[in-house]
Order: sequence, then C-alpha cells, then structure tokens
Amino acid sequence: MYKQIAGAKYFKFRPSDRKKFLKEVENLSARAKNVLSNEQMDTWDSFYFYYLINHDKGDFRDFRNCGINTTNELISLMRKILNPSGKYNKEIEKFDSEFKLLSKNARSVIMHFKLSTFEKFYYRYATEKDTVNFKDSHNCGQKTLPEVEIFVKTICNYLRIKVPVKKPIIYFNPHNPRIPFIIDKKLDKSFSDEFANLSESTTRQLRKMGAGTMESFYMAFLSEDSQFNMIMKEIGEHNLSEILKLRSIMKEEIKQLKHLKQIKPNERVTY
Repeated sequence: MYKQIAGAKYFKFRPSDRKKFLKEVENLSARAKNVLSNEQMDTWDSFYFYYLINHDKGDFRDFRNCGINTTNELISLMRKILNPSGKYNKEIEKFDSEFKLLSKNARSVIMHFKLSTFEKFYYRYATEKDTVNFKDSHNCGQKTLPEVEIFVKTICNYLRIKVPVKKPIIYFNPHNPRIPFIIDKKLDKSFSDEFANLSESTTRQLRKMGAGTMESFYMAFLSEDSQFNMIMKEIGEHNLSEILKLRSIMKEEIKQLKHLKQIKPNERVTY
C-alpha cells in the first residue's frame, strides 16, 4: 500500500479542486476567511503552496488571530480537499496520538520546524525526502533531541518510509577555494565550544538566522556564495573592524549631545 502511494500521491495537486476549495471557503466563519485573506491563502493554488510546499509557514496556529477553533476549522477545510474519502485517517490518528505523548519542549521543536500536522510531516519526509536538523531549534536540548528523533522514527516506521539521511556536503577552505573538505566531528566540536562562549543574545540571533550549527554557520558566513562573505571581500576584515569602531564612537558622540535640535516636518533648514 505505502509503496504505491510513495511521493506526492497522498496530496496530489488537482486543478479541479479549485472550485471545490472556493465553495468550501464560503462556509467558513468570518475569522477563518480573514486569516486566509491576510495570509494570502484564499485560492487553492496559494493554499496548497504555502501550507505544504513552503516551509516558512507553520500550522495555522502560527497565523495572526488564529485560535484553536479557527485552526481546527482550517485543518478541516484542508482535509476536505486533500482527504475527502478519509483514505489516510488512520495515519492522522497515529500521528496525532504520538504527537500528544511528546513533552511540551518536544512539541515546541516539532512546531518550530512546521511539522505539527500529518500532512506537513509526510510531505517533508516522504515526498521531498528532506532532512531536518532539530539541533537548530533553541528548545532542542540534550533531553529533547532524542525524544524528537524517536517521534520521527516512529512515524516513519509506521508509514514504512526511511528517515532521510543527509549526505555529507563538500565545503571549501575560505582561504583557498581549491581545497575541499567535509565537516567532521572535530570541527563540529570546535564550533560547539566557541558557540557556547557567545552571549545568549548572539546565540539566539544565530539560531533565528538558521546558523546555529557548524554546517549552517559555514553556509551563512564562510562559503563563497554567502552574502556576508561577499561583503567581507568587498570591504576587507581590517577595514570592517575600523568602520565598526568608528560607528561605535560616533554613536556614543551623538548620544552625548544634549542640545540636538529636533527638525520638524516641513521645517526649512538654514546652514
């Protein structure tokens, strides 16, 4: 059964569902309609894309003015289109029951990666065969990580799909782009040790940027294609440090000026 439906067959996009979607939307509450409109998900094409394919949006609880009742209403709408005959009801029940057994922190991590409904989980793991680095979540500590990994493995085993394994990526030495290397445990440990010495605000910001691991940090700040690295090449590390120092000094100078005159809008300024 599962081999036959591997890939996108669970959630196959059918243009014929566009009319059905619009008809079902008419029966929604005013609040649910507003949520869809605000999130630009009020057509079947945009709904399908933003909910399943685009991982920047989580479940409906992440949306503004979307409480539990509205969330359930929108999930029901989604399943009327994707699961009209209830062909994967058992899978939903299994996923929901396992999700409820998780600790609060583990549920928070799953939600952080937009995987808190069966549809999003299945699309990510079975259809895209994507890998998720749960360590990038600030809530995923040493106790929570094994719990989350067991949850993923349990659901994947139930669905008879393999947990995707990320293949090693070849990186290049920033000082010599011709020298390739693979991030190993020693480099990971060095990064983890230095990362632990950073301030809480800095670590939070790096995790928010998706740069909380050696691999993701390399991609964001060291790789040839990263915007940060391009800026560094343009300015130069020494120049950048001097610019930052000058910026800091001038900010302090401006802060200490007690008689700065506020210019009102439309006021004519003479020099």
